[in-house]
Amino acid sequence: MCLVQAKTAKRVPMMISVTGIWKSGVPVKLRTNYLLSDDDCRRPVLNRLSRGFTLLEVMLVIVIIGIMASLLVPTLRGKDFSKDLELHAKRFNAMFTLAGEYALLNNFELGLLVEDNAYEFYVFDGKRWQPLEEMERLQKQEFSEPFSISLNLEDLPIEPQMGIDSDDFEEREDEFYLDEEEEPVYPQVYILSGGDITPFQLTFTFDDGFEPPIYYLVSANYTLPLIIEGPLDAAPN
Repeated sequence: MCLVQAKTAKRVPMMISVTGIWKSGVPVKLRTNYLLSDDDCRRPVLNRLSRGFTLLEVMLVIVIIGIMASLLVPTLRGKDFSKDLELHAKRFNAMFTLAGEYALLNNFELGLLVEDNAYEFYVFDGKRWQPLEEMERLQKQEFSEPFSISLNLEDLPIEPQMGIDSDDFEEREDEFYLDEEEEPVYPQVYILSGGDITPFQLTFTFDDGFEPPIYYLVSANYTLPLIIEGPLDAAPN
């Protein structure tokens, strides 16, 4: 229950005394108290809420949402991400070149493993492939969306004229196990101490879903230097 006080208009210039007799007096505002039920108290509020929105209000909200969306999309793609993609491609080129020089100067056989949207350099210690941790500048590089990488290899990982065949490593398959449960690690790209490398193509992609993707292609043809192409509007074949 709730108590509602209602105001009435000014009455006739008469007042009622405590004796119940009308007499002249100053006009007053009579106040009357009404005792209403809870449902009656809530009804005015419910009526206002159930009124809903007018067509003008709905159209205004749609216009505001459209303006906010038009401002948001350019912000997401307003930056020239082709520059970031080019930086990733050039960083890989520099790291791969450094790995080739390191293998040549130290008479090491190195490898490149590309998987799970990341690439990492490995060294063959005579028994198995291990991450090349002693070179701080050749640490594992990982990518997250909207950036991605993909590796494309030739049909034959290593040609016979390169002086070494992939079977030279696969013959030691049993020695590649680090323990009974761990699978051996095989890099897809070899960087040999003699200066030869496995032909490959590594594609760097930026795809945010708003505009056409951007591509950079880094490729190798048996020896350094690598070749960088981009930005490309279509995915390399």
